[in-house]
Amino acid sequence: MASVRVAAALLGCGTFLAAAGCRPSLPRAEREWRAERLQGVRQSLPEGAAATLGDLRFFPYDPRYRVKGLLERISPPEPLRLAASDGSVRPAHRVGRVRVNLPGGQAVLAVYQLDDIRDRYPDYLFLPFRDAGAGRETYGAGRYVDLVELAGGMVEIDFNRAYNPDCAYGIAAQCPITPKENTVSFVVRAGEMTPGDH
Repeated sequence: MASVRVAAALLGCGTFLAAAGCRPSLPRAEREWRAERLQGVRQSLPEGAAATLGDLRFFPYDPRYRVKGLLERISPPEPLRLAASDGSVRPAHRVGRVRVNLPGGQAVLAVYQLDDIRDRYPDYLFLPFRDAGAGRETYGAGRYVDLVELAGGMVEIDFNRAYNPDCAYGIAAQCPITPKENTVSFVVRAGEMTPGDH
């Protein structure tokens, strides 16, 4: 799960933003997050592949994609099995749902805990999602985004920091595939885009 806290540096206008025109500079925290993300992906790749990896592609930063919502807890949590990229399944529990209002529309997303890492990360909440751009603008098997728990059962979700599974870059891992219930009917134009030639 090292990829949960890593990302890619984008200074000024990247080439993939040419069609959209030059955007204001990224907030410092966002630049640092993207730089850490890129470093994390490179460290996970074999040496030869890491050397040829360019910058990761991101949608333009948009503060409207940083949202808060109430995490509606499910009690008791519901057991399920999530399909993984290597053909295996990963045991998990559905622990709640959160409703988010984004520029493209509203979505209700299930939140999970992965049983096989719960001993090491007992408080980690897993939120995968797949949007209408999957397979084109965004990664076909979906992306992941972290939640920050706030007081009163609220959570903050910054979709600008949505990231691709490690498997999107050819890294061998058991990447959970986004369940159908977390498919969003519109494109979430924030966070990491589908990889280029990887």
